[in-house]
Amino acid sequence: VIFADIMGFEELALSMTSEESLARLNDLIRTFDEAAERHGVERVRTTRQSYLASCGLGTPRVDNARRAVEFALELGDILERYSTQQGVQLGLRAGLDSGKVTSGLIGRARVVYDMWGDAVNLAFRVQGDSSEPGIYVTQRVADRIPDSFTLQAAGDVDTQSGLQRVWRVESPVVVVEG
Repeated sequence: VIFADIMGFEELALSMTSEESLARLNDLIRTFDEAAERHGVERVRTTRQSYLASCGLGTPRVDNARRAVEFALELGDILERYSTQQGVQLGLRAGLDSGKVTSGLIGRARVVYDMWGDAVNLAFRVQGDSSEPGIYVTQRVADRIPDSFTLQAAGDVDTQSGLQRVWRVESPVVVVEG
């Protein structure tokens, strides 16, 4: 589960008309969707400044944790490029967890696909517990990603099943042969 929040968008939107902010948000979400497709990530839903997605739910993938982290890293790169091009300051704060979830179509008059469960709740809490941009993963995700990612301890989150260790993804490790 990937719960990503675009930091700074609300402040940016205050300086624009509703049409302008909608157009900018659409540009960003479309770019996020393109990245999701490249990484085999499925968007579940968006809100004004948040993007909820999963990897391995609709299409099972043995490398879903790696794909989810790489996707989150690309979202950060997208926002960095956008900020530079537009002269604004946007950042990414993402929480990732792995575990059981339930998903399906909800409603009758207006059917919406949604996903819920402990992994969704924890991904949301992990990203929301930090005021700093970054990609934050639970121990369950950290255990499933390759050593090509540098992780730094970022504290703990209290859950019903006890404390969950949280890690911040610093950067991928690049190995140069020669």
